[in-house]
Amino acid sequence: MDLGKIVRGGPSQYLCSEDAISQLDELVSPFSSIHIVSGEKSLAAFQKVYKKEIKWPIHRYDGTSSHEDMDRLANEIGQADLIIGIGGGRVLDTAKGVNHRLHAQYICIPTVLGTCSAYTPLAIIYNKAHIHIGRDHFEESAYAVLVDLSLLIDSPKDYYIAGIGDTLAKWYEAEAIQKDDNQKADPFVLLGLSAALKTKELLLNYSEEAVASLEQHQITPSFRIVSDVIVGLSGTVGSFARDYGRASGAHAVHNAMSNIPETNRYQHGIKVAYGLLVLLAAQGKIAEVRTLLPFYEQIGLNYSLNQFNLQDSKKAKEILARECVETEIGFHFVFKTFDEAFILNALNQVEALVKEIKDKSEQKADEQQV
Repeated sequence: MDLGKIVRGGPSQYLCSEDAISQLDELVSPFSSIHIVSGEKSLAAFQKVYKKEIKWPIHRYDGTSSHEDMDRLANEIGQADLIIGIGGGRVLDTAKGVNHRLHAQYICIPTVLGTCSAYTPLAIIYNKAHIHIGRDHFEESAYAVLVDLSLLIDSPKDYYIAGIGDTLAKWYEAEAIQKDDNQKADPFVLLGLSAALKTKELLLNYSEEAVASLEQHQITPSFRIVSDVIVGLSGTVGSFARDYGRASGAHAVHNAMSNIPETNRYQHGIKVAYGLLVLLAAQGKIAEVRTLLPFYEQIGLNYSLNQFNLQDSKKAKEILARECVETEIGFHFVFKTFDEAFILNALNQVEALVKEIKDKSEQKADEQQV
C-alpha cells in the first residue's frame, strides 16, 4: 500500500499547553518497556521542564536521521512497547523510524519548533554524510504529541524562524502541484488545501509578534497560535491532501542544498523558505515574491543565496539546477517538462529581484540624506 496516497489521521492525542509535559507520566502508564531517543541538547531542554528523575533508558541519535542510525538504535533497544522521541525534526524522525522497526507506539515531544515532524507519520531520510535521500511513510501515527510552550518559549530563535519558513511554504507548494478535475474536487484534498491556506494566513498575521514573544520569553496568544500552526495545523495538510498537499519545489531546493556542504549549518526551514522564492519565480509569480520579501526580512528568513555564505555561488546554482532536475522530484509535481536552464533562470530571477529592491532602497536612503 502506498501510504502517501491514503488519508492519514493525526496523533491519537495532541496537547499544546504551558504544562504539556506534566501529562507524560500518565500517558506512559499503560506501557512497561519504555525507551527514549534524543540528543544531548534536546534532553537537557526537556529535563529543565520535566524536573524529575528520568527512569527510562536513554539512547542518543547520531544527528543524521539515517536508516543506518535507526537500525543501530533499534538493535540497541532490542524490544520496546513505547518509544519517546525528544528533540527537533531529525531526532523525532529517527524515533519514528526506530519505533517502526520495533513495532511499538511512540510519543513525540518537540524541543524546538523547526518543522511539523512531531505530528506527521513520516520521516525525512538522509545518509551518513547528511545528504537527503528520500522519505519514509509509516503505518503508525503518534500515540501522543506534547507541545510544551514553557519549554519551547526558551528554544533557539533560529529554529523558530526556520519553522515559520518551512510552514509558510505549505500553501504555495501544495497549490502548485498539478491536479486533474477529480483531484481538485476531492473533499479531502480541498480540506488539506484549506488547512494549507490557513497556515499561510495565520503566519503572515501572527509571526512578527510570536518571534518578539520568543525573544522576550513571554508566552503570548501569538506564540501559542504560531506554535500550533507549525506543528499541528501544518501537519494536517499532507495527512488530508496526500500527494496533492505534499512538499514540491521549495523542498526540492532544500534537498538539493544538502549537496552543498556550506549550507548544512542552516536550519531546514531557512533553506525551504529560500526554495519557496525559487518555486514562485519558476511559476512566473514575481509579484508574490515581491510581496513576501518584506516579511522575510522582518522575520529573518534568507532570501538570497549570498546569505548562505557560499564560496562559489555560480557553482552552487549549477548544483541546485542539476539536482532539481535529475534527483529531486519536487519540481516534477509542478511542471510537466523543464530543464536545468529553467531552474537556473528562476534562481537568477530571485537574485536579480533582491538586488533591484536593495539598490532602490539604498538609492532612496541616499536621497533622504541629501
